[in-house]
Amino acid sequence: MDVLEEEGKTVFLLGNEAIARGALEAGIDVFACYPGTPSSEIGDTLAKVCRLMPGFMHMEYSTNEKVAFEVAMGASLAGKRGMCAMKHVGVNVASDALFSFAYIGARGGFVLVSADDPFMHSSQNEQDNRWYGISAKIPVVEACSVQELKDLTVESFELSEKFSLPFMLRTYTRLSHARGVVRLGRIPEKMLEKVEWRRNPKTDVVLPSHARELKKKLWKKLERLESFFSKWDRNWIVEGKDRRLGIIACGLSYAYAREAVERLGLDVPILKLSSMHPLPMKLVEDFVSEVDKVLVVEEVDPFVELHVKTLDREVYGKLSGHLPMDYEFNVAIVEKGIAKLLGIKTSVDYDKIEERGKELAKLAPPRPPVFCPGCPHSATFYVIRKVVNELGNACLPSDIGCYTLGINKPFEAVDICVCMGASVGVSNGLSRVLKDRIVATIGDSTFLHAGIPPLINAVYNGANFVLVILDNQTTGMTGHQPHPGTGITGCGMGRAVKIENIVRGVGVEFVEVVNPYNVSKLEETLKRALKHEGVAVIIARQKCSILRVREAKRKGKKLKPFKVTDACDGCMKCVREFSCPAIFLENGRPKIDPSLCTSCGVCAKICPENAIRV
Repeated sequence: MDVLEEEGKTVFLLGNEAIARGALEAGIDVFACYPGTPSSEIGDTLAKVCRLMPGFMHMEYSTNEKVAFEVAMGASLAGKRGMCAMKHVGVNVASDALFSFAYIGARGGFVLVSADDPFMHSSQNEQDNRWYGISAKIPVVEACSVQELKDLTVESFELSEKFSLPFMLRTYTRLSHARGVVRLGRIPEKMLEKVEWRRNPKTDVVLPSHARELKKKLWKKLERLESFFSKWDRNWIVEGKDRRLGIIACGLSYAYAREAVERLGLDVPILKLSSMHPLPMKLVEDFVSEVDKVLVVEEVDPFVELHVKTLDREVYGKLSGHLPMDYEFNVAIVEKGIAKLLGIKTSVDYDKIEERGKELAKLAPPRPPVFCPGCPHSATFYVIRKVVNELGNACLPSDIGCYTLGINKPFEAVDICVCMGASVGVSNGLSRVLKDRIVATIGDSTFLHAGIPPLINAVYNGANFVLVILDNQTTGMTGHQPHPGTGITGCGMGRAVKIENIVRGVGVEFVEVVNPYNVSKLEETLKRALKHEGVAVIIARQKCSILRVREAKRKGKKLKPFKVTDACDGCMKCVREFSCPAIFLENGRPKIDPSLCTSCGVCAKICPENAIRV
């Protein structure tokens, strides 16, 4: 395992693996996370380490991001080093604890990894979590390379203890999922040892009277930190003789700016920033005073650009239109921005290259995201669509997960998707104002993350809707991490929490567990649930097809593929209404690719002519 190679070696690591290695070199004691792309590999890597190095640390997949934050915070309050990791929207979930912990302050080093997602590769929004630095009054730092990501993780723990502050390490998809050569430092020889509790009620109990004093102390900490960041060696200036332009580049954007300047053959100074908040304004002010114009290169929002504008200089970037306001940057985008500002030509005609790329892209076959062959969610959405068509109409809220693909044809069984758990919360409100029936869907991990409180609310307030919990016994979309329903923990075996017991425990009277591969049973159950007054919950339980196939292979079990026989009359129901990726058309007739078929048998069950057999 490369992440555990010895000190002094150079290895090729994923950005998220570099963060994990940095945490190990910092002697982390407790790590907690809720998996979310692009942060997932941090937890997955440390879960493997936890099993290979028993006793070194505690690692856990927590129920949600707020819990993960509080687990790591508990370690810090006891003087141990704690880290939590999550995607950018997960920080919204954890923010309640985050804002108050900033007042309390860290004892053991505390690092919150926020993996932002410019371009929204796998997210519902493109928020910039540097704003949490201002609003929560916490330091935010970011790296420019995979090597620096590892080193900055180590340093963040040290600075957290030095300034008694929780630190946010901001990364983003392009850096988290980049690979780079990393020189490794030393992992300390230690075991996680428990300590005695030391009471600090005047700091740890944020009563209003305490909080008023703590806020004053927090401002002083940030002032000291800003002074430190102005001399910090993670912020540096690349000198240049051409003073017409100075570039301020943040994190990974520094790599784009350096290469863009080289391609243009320019000799302009560049200020590379790793401290996003508090911004080292003394350093920034000194830099901009030496140049005629300033271009700020940063993703996602004009965060630094707005700060620099307060210095009454010519400042350009996103707000001026020289750089795009949305999505990810690359070298071409930055080079075009610099060239536009200086009135010069780019090193190559990027517009022509992009047009050529668009033409070539038209030649590639469309590859829309689809459910995997044999995915149990396909069967569930098939049944929901079939029953809803018979009803005439229904509202179909859904949630965050691979099952959001139920929006696509032929299912078209997702009408609303907002954030984790919102399918249940929104259904509470919809049930008060809609004449139509409501069939909400949510995944097993998502239900345990954020679906329980709104379900309690539905029972308490007498809402009326059907909730289908799509239980594929894993956190599928982010890489098959365990959750409380699986009975597996990050470091080994735990105790499974039965979803049906939770649902019954909060007072739901209609609770049934059905295998979605049994489509007739699921259809009959859904029809009964729709007649039930109040909240009805169906748990559609069948293991994720990827895991089911892997498990069969491990056990040496041969899965027999299905085929379309001569009894097929070409009705196309299997194609038009079910649409499994293993089914394709050949000479206008449906066929099944045996290399893709997972032997779930759903297509055979829905075929009106019984023309599909093993």
